[in-house]
Amino acid sequence: MGPLELSVTDVRQRVYCPRIPYYRYTMPLERPVTAKMDLGKEEHETTSAREARRTLKAYGIKEGERRFGVNLYSEHLGLRGKIDMVIFTPHEVIPVEYKMTSGVGLHHKYQLTAYAMLAEHTFGRTVYRTFTYLTPVKKAVEVPITAAMRDHIKKILAGLREDIVRERLPKPTPHRKRCTDCEYRRFCGDVLLGGS
Repeated sequence: MGPLELSVTDVRQRVYCPRIPYYRYTMPLERPVTAKMDLGKEEHETTSAREARRTLKAYGIKEGERRFGVNLYSEHLGLRGKIDMVIFTPHEVIPVEYKMTSGVGLHHKYQLTAYAMLAEHTFGRTVYRTFTYLTPVKKAVEVPITAAMRDHIKKILAGLREDIVRERLPKPTPHRKRCTDCEYRRFCGDVLLGGS
């Protein structure tokens, strides 16, 4: 039997707050669908429809083939995910994720790194860069993929699996503002809200 299968969402959440994916696996509750989630799904569908009609100019690419909603999987990594779009050129495979934000956070960069690694396993080609398409500002931001980022993804996956198997509660995010709207907040009795 291989490693516990995780998702790219788990990677993003582990970087954002290590407790979120831990709770999802150790206390599998029905995750509430929030208004923000519904809005995000609608925005993704709208962006995909627009992307299908646009040129690749926003990505600095003259021509290429686009595929939307691409399922990616790696048995070796024990990881799966569904990327919003993949651009195929004669020389590159480029994963693209849409975000309803005006900036790219560290958790987004590692989410893209995980997608890049999955794309490599799925398509057998090295991924050198990815993009986040920021829907509010209609801008594509390039995120280069480095060896150090790939190594960090392996550490993230190993750390999450170890916490789940040992049922060891990770430390919460040091950014307490993130806790305010978190659906798992009620389980973090040791976290005082306020601060950064």
